[in-house]
Amino acid sequence: MKNIKLKVTLFLSLILATSACSDVDYGDTNVNPYAAQTGEPDALLRGAIVNYFDATGRDYLTRPTLYVQYLSQTQYTDEQRYNEAPADWSSYYTLTLESLKQVANTTEDLRGTTENMNATAEILSVLVWKRVTDTFGDIPYFEALQTPAILNPAFTPQEEIYTDLIERAKAARDMFTESSTSFTLDPSTDIIYDGDIDMWRKFANSLILGLTIQLSNQYPSAGGYAATEFSAALNNPYGVLESTSEDAVFTPDVSGGVVNPYSQLRVADYRLSQELTDALKGNDDSSLNPTSNRTLDERLYIFSDTPSGDGLPYGYATYSSYTDASHIQNWIRLGYSPAPIYTSSYTYLNRAEAAALGWTSEDAEAMLSAGIQASFDYWEDYQQVAVDNDDTFSSEDVIELNADDYIAARIVDATTVGIEQVIGEEKWISLFLSGFDAWAEQRRTGYPELTPSSAPFNNGTIPERLVYPTESSSVNTANYDVGVSGLSPATDLNSSSVWWNQ
Repeated sequence: MKNIKLKVTLFLSLILATSACSDVDYGDTNVNPYAAQTGEPDALLRGAIVNYFDATGRDYLTRPTLYVQYLSQTQYTDEQRYNEAPADWSSYYTLTLESLKQVANTTEDLRGTTENMNATAEILSVLVWKRVTDTFGDIPYFEALQTPAILNPAFTPQEEIYTDLIERAKAARDMFTESSTSFTLDPSTDIIYDGDIDMWRKFANSLILGLTIQLSNQYPSAGGYAATEFSAALNNPYGVLESTSEDAVFTPDVSGGVVNPYSQLRVADYRLSQELTDALKGNDDSSLNPTSNRTLDERLYIFSDTPSGDGLPYGYATYSSYTDASHIQNWIRLGYSPAPIYTSSYTYLNRAEAAALGWTSEDAEAMLSAGIQASFDYWEDYQQVAVDNDDTFSSEDVIELNADDYIAARIVDATTVGIEQVIGEEKWISLFLSGFDAWAEQRRTGYPELTPSSAPFNNGTIPERLVYPTESSSVNTANYDVGVSGLSPATDLNSSSVWWNQ
């Protein structure tokens, strides 16, 4: 049975992402006249959201979380030592992006016009596509997911992908309508914002801020493409995410079999890294603490099950002892615990960086302070989920956090080491367990200044990307070669840089 499932998954991946031949019309051959011929948009949208945020395994969850040293592996240490096994992207293409494309292309519904559903699917598609290209580099994009299928799709350069994603996010934001002829998103379908189109507009603008700031190495100037698009989104009348009540959060449906992906990790295999716990403690030893922070960060009490203890040193091949090292706090890895998608904290920190770069006239220190405060607020509120869902927790277990002293100290640090470094380090803490976003930020900014594994399988550098799936090189070879040529150096290794980091 396991082999059958593997073959089916590989076949779907080849068809939808990396294969192609000639277009053949078989008419109605093998069409079941009694089966539904089109997908139900509500089910497709909800299913795409669930599939994206419920994805687990090395390539969909743990690798980036390990690369940014949130966690250390205890026994099976290949990922934290940067093994270069080909990765998988079939879940993105076949289970998420294909469903979202069908929803985005829906034109008729008995409840009215479909602009709001189309726009929601488009914004989510931009979110997913960003992750895929950030993870691999050039990827099948314009020729992917076509009907009829292009079995050997071209790899689109990452620069073109980013430009198109920004335009798609803007178009989707402006597509939403309050028209009485357009049906309202059903809260049971929109499991992120319960059908609130104003929040989707804000989410779209915050997402554009993230897309454009990711281009800062390629478009650094204040008057350049990235800065212009950033400012336009920031000043858009629909606004951006500005409070924790507006954060885009994925809430699991435990009764429906959808759980927090971190709850599915084998607890014995992971510990919090010592690098993270030392940073939160404000350890004075710069050889252990990868950040400039030397002040207690009370988010340690939320992240660690033993705040007074130590994490596990990162990147070793084997450990003589690890049983005393701290775990992720229980309420973060329970099945019903929510997962942040896009937060006001991350939005404020992007605004802080843009101000520091001269892209906007906002006060960088004020935005940095707001970003830290919003992160504290998010994690303080997070505990209430455990109280509401588990009889083993009570309101007495909720830890009240005070960010004031910490914020003041970090502003002082910014005057000492530079505000861009502190912003990068604070993004790392704010994005805790949002591994892909944290990894993209750390690669681009270089902060925090992490020390690579001392026992690497690769050339000794923290991975810049994942290696293309095997079927890309073996089936879609010519286009795969073009995709590889966009890397620096032009080799399909995890140490080669994607375009925005060259």
